[in-house]
Amino acid sequence: MAIAAAIFVAGCGGGGGGGNDSGGSSPAPSSPAPQGTVTLTPKGPVTASATAGEPLAAVLEGSWQGNNLPAGSAVHLKVNDPTGTFANPAVQPAPAGGTFRYDLTPRNLVLSGDHAGQLEITACRDAGCVQTWGPAVRVDFRITISTLGEWETLNRDATHASFVPTSFDPTALRMVWEWDAPEVAGALERYIGRPTTANGSLVVVSGGTTSDGSQRNTMFAFNEYDGSPLWSRAVPNGVSAVAPASNGVLAYLVTLGSDTLINAYDGKTGAAAFNYAQATQRLATVLAPTHDRGQLFFFAGANGEELHAADARTGARLWASPRTLLQSTTPTLDSGHLYYQAGNEIASIDRRNGAYVGSIWDMDSDGAILPGSTTIALGSRNNLIARTYHPARGQRLSSFDIASRTKQWITSDRYGSFYAVGNGAVYATRSGPAYATIDALDEATARILWTWTAPVADNQTRTLNNVVATRNMVFVSTEDAATGHSLLWAIDAKTGQTAWRQEEGGYIVMSGNRTLYVVSRRGTTMDHVRAFRTP
Repeated sequence: MAIAAAIFVAGCGGGGGGGNDSGGSSPAPSSPAPQGTVTLTPKGPVTASATAGEPLAAVLEGSWQGNNLPAGSAVHLKVNDPTGTFANPAVQPAPAGGTFRYDLTPRNLVLSGDHAGQLEITACRDAGCVQTWGPAVRVDFRITISTLGEWETLNRDATHASFVPTSFDPTALRMVWEWDAPEVAGALERYIGRPTTANGSLVVVSGGTTSDGSQRNTMFAFNEYDGSPLWSRAVPNGVSAVAPASNGVLAYLVTLGSDTLINAYDGKTGAAAFNYAQATQRLATVLAPTHDRGQLFFFAGANGEELHAADARTGARLWASPRTLLQSTTPTLDSGHLYYQAGNEIASIDRRNGAYVGSIWDMDSDGAILPGSTTIALGSRNNLIARTYHPARGQRLSSFDIASRTKQWITSDRYGSFYAVGNGAVYATRSGPAYATIDALDEATARILWTWTAPVADNQTRTLNNVVATRNMVFVSTEDAATGHSLLWAIDAKTGQTAWRQEEGGYIVMSGNRTLYVVSRRGTTMDHVRAFRTP
């Protein structure tokens, strides 16, 4: 609602009492002191919307009018945001013509979500606003920041494409905070697992391994803006903890070797939401769950031999079904089906009830369980990008058409386990060259679009961990295998040219608010996290 306010300044008029005297007429009344009125009429409410990390354009407009102002008086306008959402513009003379306009800019990072408050506009008598023409006039503001989607699970989300739909200048990235894994009494080493992000929070599991192989872990949550601790939850000694997941609001702690498989906590407050009961062995083949459209999909059972679905907010079980082979993976989903890899088979499951629908067969695979952890990436062409492994030919990438359940292509070169899919390309680290190498492959044909190789002078002999792609950049880490010296790179997604380089590579994730996190190794394992953000 637009708010109009009239602000008055008036002098008191003098007057004499009295009647007639014997010799003259009554004295004339004194003139009243000059009066002044300033009326401010802002247009409101002020509204704006943007995607996280993108420029926010909010405009405050209105009109002002001065009446019967004393000669030589001035009118200045002051705008103030008591909530601190917007930076306060400088006090300035009221513009001629009776209208005003302010382009408002955020004071600091505005996290995704809905934000509301009031702006104050004050008519001042001087540039310092020491004296005013009256109280401030208020107008509502409402802004909405859309999230890019949080880094919910292994390789980001239910597509496992490691793709974040945003563009930015990596040279503007600045480290805003960092954190070291705390020491753990009696542990031989300390570590930080693969992180997840909730709205405004980074969530990690950190701990140490003791001489008998048992773990002592704690789940930590940090404020995304400044790294301040939000909450922590200790894991019982001897219970194994899996890298966490989220649905953007709740954080999910997966524990093995106990009667509770998933513990859900509010990502900001740490308040317990639910526990998912399931007895498991400590070495069960279970990774972080995959969230999609209000539901969680994950492997369960004593050893990970079952596939479960549950409500992501309450933990209520929706269905359970058996799975074949115990690949270290987490499901991939589209609107109708769930997919997971088992040897030379990609199983297709009805996401509504867990019923087996069919298989996509990979005849180039020897059928054994793939080495290490992996996920299938959902492509942009109704296709799946997956690893194909054969001992004689190594590990290659293949694309499968979902509708026909047939293979579209397989690469001739060998590639790493974690790749990104976006912009019509597959960005994958190539195995074999003497120096760290990444290829951009055409998603439709597997033709190599460009190849990037770490400069010889840097002696980066291999790639590290995962690949993250955005609309204009590809992030990858490299390492000198002999010395452990590592680097973090941003590569132009279209040209394959180096755009940015930073010391200490590692495991990379990006939040829905465009904070780039890198978990790097300063000891024998990944034990240090840094947060980067553009101003």
